Amino acid sequence: MKYRSIKYFLLLIFLLTGSGCEKYINYVNSPEFEQKLVVTSFISPSDTLSKVFVTSNQRLYEFHGEMEDPGVITGTISDGTTEIELKSTSSGLSFSRDKMPVISGKTYTLKVYSSKGLYAEAKATVPQKREILIKVDSVTKDMYDYMPGNELVVNIELTDYQGERNYYNIIGNYVAYSSKSISVPKNDFYFPMYWFEYIDDKRASPDNKIKLDAWIIPSISDSDSAFINLKILNTEDSYYLYHTSLKQFDYGDNPFSEAKPVYSNIEGGLGIFTSYTLDSLRFRLK
Repeated sequence: MKYRSIKYFLLLIFLLTGSGCEKYINYVNSPEFEQKLVVTSFISPSDTLSKVFVTSNQRLYEFHGEMEDPGVITGTISDGTTEIELKSTSSGLSFSRDKMPVISGKTYTLKVYSSKGLYAEAKATVPQKREILIKVDSVTKDMYDYMPGNELVVNIELTDYQGERNYYNIIGNYVAYSSKSISVPKNDFYFPMYWFEYIDDKRASPDNKIKLDAWIIPSISDSDSAFINLKILNTEDSYYLYHTSLKQFDYGDNPFSEAKPVYSNIEGGLGIFTSYTLDSLRFRLK
């Protein structure tokens, strides 16, 4: 009898403490969905065809079986003197160099319309064409003690243009060719590697030099020939802000921090319309 009383007493305590952990949350209305155009476009004097990708934002707080349709899309682009109609494509809009050349120093205004009454507008000012002096150096060093062979370290330096803020996107890839390779066709590259890095000129030294972190590639001793291909994009600040915010949104260091919003310069919509100029260098390693 005493054992049964203790058992019921413990059961009562469990029920009371368990009910104390419950919380009742009143149902709240999710934010009302407001459809907007999502525009993505990067223009450059180096392109013969410039593309404007246009989609719609999507519902986040409610189930919807189908993707939101942006409707029939039309648009224009202007350089301040001339305005042209953009050509419709399966992914949005486009214009060719012969219809509207993209020129360094000019400001372009993009306007996008939807048959659903949606509208988006943005401006982009193409950076001035600057001579960016690029220096590439390499050194061979031993790998770790437990790994045989050696590796090649590539150091890159570029000269920043003094007297103005500059933003860069550095894109590089390593390509090696070997007639000994049996996994790929003869003379095709067998070990491609890619790098990219978004930087601003705050990293420049007092003599206006920007030195990038070393890029480490495998030994080239087994290669018939090997190259480093570099692309240096001199970009608008909006290009830099968009990509760095996108990187922080996707790959934030702290998994428990709040997600940072992705930068947008589209009025009436979302996305990015920005520009860059391009320089390139091919450096032969072997």
